[in-house]
Amino acid sequence: MELGLSVVAPLVPDRHTHTVVFLHGRGDTSANLADALLRWTRDSKGRSLFDTFPTVRWVFPQAEDRLAEKFDEVWPQWFDIWNIFDMTDREELQAFGLRESVESLRKIVHSEAERVGGLDKIVLAGISQGGATAVHAMLHLRDLHADAGKEAAPLRLGGLVGLSSWMSFPGGSLEETREVLGLEEGPPGIDDVVRHTPVFLGHCVDDNTVFVEYGKQLRDSLRGFGMDVAWHEYDEGGHWINSPKGVDDVVDFLNAQGLPVAE
Repeated sequence: MELGLSVVAPLVPDRHTHTVVFLHGRGDTSANLADALLRWTRDSKGRSLFDTFPTVRWVFPQAEDRLAEKFDEVWPQWFDIWNIFDMTDREELQAFGLRESVESLRKIVHSEAERVGGLDKIVLAGISQGGATAVHAMLHLRDLHADAGKEAAPLRLGGLVGLSSWMSFPGGSLEETREVLGLEEGPPGIDDVVRHTPVFLGHCVDDNTVFVEYGKQLRDSLRGFGMDVAWHEYDEGGHWINSPKGVDDVVDFLNAQGLPVAE
């Protein structure tokens, strides 16, 4: 399955240093997410993320239209959910779509890594269900260097960003969590991505769609896998990115991972 993409090229076209692959939420579209980030999600300087990081290529994959079984309607979604207020309710419905989405996203991530010059130049980000999907995509990234029999530095993404997100199939070890999707894994050593990728999680206390407790569960799950997780909690912002403080924090995190900020 090949996903559609909305792409925002670097504002400095002859200098492409990093790529952010950003996943939209359930029922949304890649174009809507890109537009929202461009038009009205601003930092304390009044800048969008696109303005702040002019050497970044922004890639917004589009989720497939899938049946929302509870409502008997077709929505763009990375996987189906029966009950957004209790993610474990009929949890088995999530596995099929999540497996297909992760397979497609792995291809996008590796393709973009080849374009920009390395997996460590890729930031995988997502909001809401997009964040939950990005997490599982990261957990299933394979070490292409090991496949080729080459020695390499520890493999890592440039970063993982989850906003208003949760952990699908929580409670298991790293191995058990991977086994849920039944995807073929790579050779020994693929845990490098998990151990070495820094994580930013942001969640608003007044989020009435994905409760902040689910964000904390995601935080604890990733820390249990040995990941370095920066947790940011905001009083206001609803089911979105807190602005401007939350955007400032994302900017600081990405800049700390080497993404150049506009002067």
